[in-house]
Amino acid sequence: MTKISAGINEKCPRCRKGDIYKNSIFSWKYAAMHERCPYCNQKYEIEPGFFYAAMYVSYAFTVAELVIAGIAAFYTVGESNLWLLMAITISPVILLMTINFRYSRTILLHYLSPIKYQKDL
Repeated sequence: MTKISAGINEKCPRCRKGDIYKNSIFSWKYAAMHERCPYCNQKYEIEPGFFYAAMYVSYAFTVAELVIAGIAAFYTVGESNLWLLMAITISPVILLMTINFRYSRTILLHYLSPIKYQKDL
């Protein structure tokens, strides 16, 4: 499994086999993570407060969504109805909240942490 497919499928960055999250992204408990990888026993939270850095990744996602939705809304609605323009611009951020949360942590683990892939696991 490649690093990109492991990130998309939310697998452990060390073994790329164990799941990072306990439940589906569409579950009410979408944020529940395993403390350790069920396959290789890698601890996900490397140090206390490690996942606070995921806020910066989530911020980048949110800004990108706002810019894309704002431009699309402006060309669709125009300046005639400002409230509709704001609602169309903000709605993707609200709809993609759970995806942003999970993938910001997954990207932090895969690309911005010292955990390295080990083939022999």
